[in-house]
Amino acid sequence: MRYWLDTEFIEYPCTIDLISVGLVAEDGQEFYAESAEVDWSKASPWVLDNVRPHLTGPVYDRTELRDRIREFIGPERPELWGYFCDYDWVAFCWLFGSMVDLPPGWPMYAMDIKQWAHALGSPRLPEQGKGEHHALADARWNRSAWQALAAVSLGSRR
Repeated sequence: MRYWLDTEFIEYPCTIDLISVGLVAEDGQEFYAESAEVDWSKASPWVLDNVRPHLTGPVYDRTELRDRIREFIGPERPELWGYFCDYDWVAFCWLFGSMVDLPPGWPMYAMDIKQWAHALGSPRLPEQGKGEHHALADARWNRSAWQALAAVSLGSRR
């Protein structure tokens, strides 16, 4: 199954500290949670002003957050997509330990919507609207952006 992923995180030299994660499944199910272990002392003013006010809970320690994500995705081989998702992917993988500690069958990479858009000639993507910088709202937008690119890709093959 395909999943669209977004995280919010604190970027600090040699650190990507997970704040929250949002996932939207191809079947419409959604997952959202926040980390109880964020080191806010390393947050930039931008994160404090643009991410922190949008946090809505629930909040879990990283072990429970990892377990809930594993339960949400299940044992199947997921296909994960994000937008400019390199840091999102690292923060997501670190919930499980190192990348090789991901559940069996899970990919060690996420597909990137921005790279796909570039390969298709950078078509216009949907407006994001409200909720930007909330991981679940951004994961929903990632699904919309992916759907727009899928339509462009399908149209170019005709």
